[in-house]
Amino acid sequence: MATVVILGAGTGGQTAAHRLRQILPQSHRIVVIDRSREHVFSPSLPWLMTGQRVVAQITRPVQAMLPSGVEFHEAHVEAIDHAQKQVRAGGLVYEYDYLIIALGADLAMEGVPGLAQGAHHYYDLASARRLWEALRQFPGGRVVLSVAGTPYKCPAAPHEGALLIEACLRAKGLRSRSEIDVYTPEPQPMPVAGPALGEAVRKQLETRGIGFHPRRRLVEVRREERRIVLEGGEEVSYDLLVAIPPHRCPAVVREAGLTDESGWLPVDPRTLETRVPGVFALGDVAAVRLSNGLFLPKAGVFAHGEAEVVARRIAASVIGGEAADFDGTGSCWLETGQGEAAFAFGRFYAEPQPEVNLRSAGRAWHWGKVLFERYWLGRWPGRAVLRPLLRAGASLMGVPGQL
Repeated sequence: MATVVILGAGTGGQTAAHRLRQILPQSHRIVVIDRSREHVFSPSLPWLMTGQRVVAQITRPVQAMLPSGVEFHEAHVEAIDHAQKQVRAGGLVYEYDYLIIALGADLAMEGVPGLAQGAHHYYDLASARRLWEALRQFPGGRVVLSVAGTPYKCPAAPHEGALLIEACLRAKGLRSRSEIDVYTPEPQPMPVAGPALGEAVRKQLETRGIGFHPRRRLVEVRREERRIVLEGGEEVSYDLLVAIPPHRCPAVVREAGLTDESGWLPVDPRTLETRVPGVFALGDVAAVRLSNGLFLPKAGVFAHGEAEVVARRIAASVIGGEAADFDGTGSCWLETGQGEAAFAFGRFYAEPQPEVNLRSAGRAWHWGKVLFERYWLGRWPGRAVLRPLLRAGASLMGVPGQL
């Protein structure tokens, strides 16, 4: 009997658990450990921050999201001992034959002085709700959205956030007396996807009157003065500050000696195996360097695809059969507000640089994301009904199969 331990019950962890349980006989043990008993559908957090969702619509109990025959333990992961093939969590020790690390990325608000006290963000439930309350009470003024560090989860996050806030202010009749500016250390929007896509996103922002300021790294927030300080000493005033916080690899992974000089967990691009045999990593915690020198984006679509590959490789090792390789394909929605969204998809392992296309914003793409939200959070028979509809819709719109 083999034991597979999965650390993290997000997109990657859940997908791996589902696929392993489908393939492996019941005699093999699958254990999922996560610090929270509630699963949050992260792609909907921008809708929560603009009042288009409430918490109950985008959360589900983790146990309800996992298939029968998978053990779930709510516990904080305290240590990984890959030499002994053990994990300590919640004071208990779990032994494994195969380990999947899908712990995501932690936010490091303390990485920028004053950030925690002076800025809003929308990377978790509580913070997204606080930002919605701030937007509800906002009388108009200057909104600054600042990227505090790279890499971060979801390459589209700052631009999608700015567009949705702009739409929110427009709906409230406050747009004429408000300014919105995006400051980022990056040279363009979504640089990993190439210059053409970056220019298309920049035009989306310009069309909506949103200022885009590249190569501007946030180094300090002065809450009392309502000002931010950028690298080089430039100061910018704000009335409402929204940040993309610095991200870092979870401490338990660093302490296990699994990270490299990038601070993240390097994996084989095709197999997702770490330097330790039998230990795999996927999703935001993993580091895959691309041909253009940048990292594979930290996004749920990649965690999903990687988890499928990891599950099949482990199953092939346990019971035989054909293994699989990850091909670096992925896609994402870019919500533009007012019930519309754009859609990007491409091959990120392409040489000499990723090949990514952006479909123009429209209502069909927005409803595609709504359907995917329903599919992901739905229980049987909801998933069985929606999955073929999503596939058919994607095919009609010329998008390679992603589901």
